[in-house]
Amino acid sequence: MVRAEACWVLNAMMCASALPLGGKLAGLPAPHRGALGAGAALGGATGLMGAMLPGLWPLWMLGLPASVGLCFGAHGARACLRCTLTTLGATLLLGGAATALEGAGVAALGMTLALGWLIYFLVTLLPQAACDVRQVELRVGDRAVVLPAMLDSGNRLRDPVTGLPVVVAPRRALRRLYPSVGDGGLADLPLGFRLLSVRTAAGSALLPLFKPDLCRLYVNGQAREAALLVAVAGREYAGAQALVPTSALADAPFGAY
Repeated sequence: MVRAEACWVLNAMMCASALPLGGKLAGLPAPHRGALGAGAALGGATGLMGAMLPGLWPLWMLGLPASVGLCFGAHGARACLRCTLTTLGATLLLGGAATALEGAGVAALGMTLALGWLIYFLVTLLPQAACDVRQVELRVGDRAVVLPAMLDSGNRLRDPVTGLPVVVAPRRALRRLYPSVGDGGLADLPLGFRLLSVRTAAGSALLPLFKPDLCRLYVNGQAREAALLVAVAGREYAGAQALVPTSALADAPFGAY
């Protein structure tokens, strides 16, 4: 009984490391603690049953997608399928590390779990490696615009008043929301605008800034609502893409729309 309990604990701990790593590699936010605990417990149970009844291994293999579903089911079937593959890769990676460190005894488990969380935090520091932002949707009242977007690690703008990240969008594209933006000087900005002081390659500048009623990012094919402000790019910016800061992805939950 003690060996069975130890086997369950070891498998659950491995799942508790592999599931968040697989989710991060799939571009999904970290699961809630309760969901992660349930997924890890289920993974530990199916791992134990696989060791006790190896002849039924096809049945126990369903434990992986079931654990992923418990942790990330709210993000939809496609996200769960993607996450199942990345979690499988994370499990194989951590399992291989544990096998390589088998001679180290109990320390092997600690080093394996540390490796999993180290990779997790490295991917967190480089979210553009796992996330692909293609579009951003902005709404003001009954007007909306969908812009091509790019995750820009060089955009570190934050509003000093609210602390929110700032998307930089091309002037001409925002005229669908504010037809008069950019036509006059700074004194002629629409109601609700203020100015943001920024440093550019050409020096300091003041960019018009506003808060949309809704900002939605399309990340890896799924929608995320994000709390962001939008700065209107200067005339020197000739691009068509909205420049999305990587910090915008930190706490933006996925939604199904």
